[in-house]
Amino acid sequence: MLLMCILFKILKVGDSSGTVFAWDLRWQQQLILLSGVGLNGTDQRVSESKVWEVQFDSYTQSSGITSAPSTKILPVMVCLEYGILAGLEQGEDPVELLAEPCAINAFDIDPQNPSDVVCALEWENMAILLRGRDAMAI
Repeated sequence: MLLMCILFKILKVGDSSGTVFAWDLRWQQQLILLSGVGLNGTDQRVSESKVWEVQFDSYTQSSGITSAPSTKILPVMVCLEYGILAGLEQGEDPVELLAEPCAINAFDIDPQNPSDVVCALEWENMAILLRGRDAMAI
């Protein structure tokens, strides 16, 4: 199973083993591994489960992106069958943002406030991730 998304000539692909690749369509021969087992045998997967969705994460500030032209891929967010929502960045270890006891089938990053992420869970529930805010007692 492959899941693809194209934005600004960048193609992102997730598969059934937790691997996520990106291609810059301007340099099609250059495959970029965001999550998975690299050619040197290092494993940077979040999980060995199916990738349900891949989106660019405009909230996460990449350490290597500057205003100058760059071959660095913007950070992405993925949701996995094993209930994990994670952030992936080229050359960095995956960051687990949310873990649920069931699959996270889909998610949506609020375009007006990208720190807010709404997730659709397998059990017909929702999870809301509020990033970058102090916890508030209700």
